[in-house]
Amino acid sequence: MNTYSELLFLFVMAVLGGAVNVAIGGGWFIVFPSLIFRGIQPVTGTATTTIILWSGFLSSSKVKEKTQEISKWNFIYMFTACTLGGVAGAVLLISFSHKVFETIAPYLLLCSWILFTFYSRIMNYINANFTVQKEFNYSHAKLITLFILGVYGGYFGAGMGMIIFALYRFYGIKNTETLERLALILVGANNGIAILIFIFSGLIFWPFALVMMAGSILGGFVGNALKEKVNIIKLKKNAVVIGATVTLYFLV
Repeated sequence: MNTYSELLFLFVMAVLGGAVNVAIGGGWFIVFPSLIFRGIQPVTGTATTTIILWSGFLSSSKVKEKTQEISKWNFIYMFTACTLGGVAGAVLLISFSHKVFETIAPYLLLCSWILFTFYSRIMNYINANFTVQKEFNYSHAKLITLFILGVYGGYFGAGMGMIIFALYRFYGIKNTETLERLALILVGANNGIAILIFIFSGLIFWPFALVMMAGSILGGFVGNALKEKVNIIKLKKNAVVIGATVTLYFLV
C-alpha cells in the first residue's frame, strides 16, 4: 500500500469511526484496529485513537446550557475528580511497560464490547435487581468511583461515556439531557487532559493523527445528520459484529 492509498484508507476509517461514535458509540472498534493494521504500536495506537475520536466527538456535539439536578459546585467537584483521574490514567499508560498494556488491553477491549453489546440488558438488569436512587444526592464518596473511572478513561477509555451515563442513572439522575451533558463534558475533559499528556510525551503519531482527525470530524457531522434517518438497530448489529471480530483478533 503506497502512502496516498494508506492515508486514504485511514481517512475513510476515521470517517466511519467518527460517524459510528456519534450515532451509537463504538468508534474505537474501527479506528484503533485501523492504526494497528498500519503498523502502529498499541500504546501509541491508543493515544492516537483517543485524540482522533475526541476531536470528532467534541466538534459535532451540542452542549445544553443548563444541567438539571446537579448544582454548580457539585459539578465542579465531579469535573475535577474525573480530570484528575484522566491525568493518573495517562501517566500510567506512559509509565508502565508497553508489554503490560499489550497484555491487559484485549481484556479491556472485551469488557467494552460486552458493555456496548449488552448495554440495554445491563441497564434493565440494574433497574430490576438493584435499588436505583429515586433522586440524585451528591456526596464526596461518589467522587471515588468517578476518579477510578477517570483513570480508566485516561488509560484506555473505550465506552467511558456509556459507563458515566449508566452510573449516574443508577445514582438517581433521570433527565436524559442532564446525563448526556454530564457524559459529554466529563469524557471531553478526561480525554482532553490525557491527550495533552500524550502530546508532551510524544505518544501521538501525527502523520496518521492529523489525517484521521479530519476524517473523524467529518464523520461526526455525518453521524449527527444521519442518525435520525438510518436503521439504528441494524447499524448496532453490524457494529457488534465488527467489535466482536476486532476483540477476538486481539484476544487470540
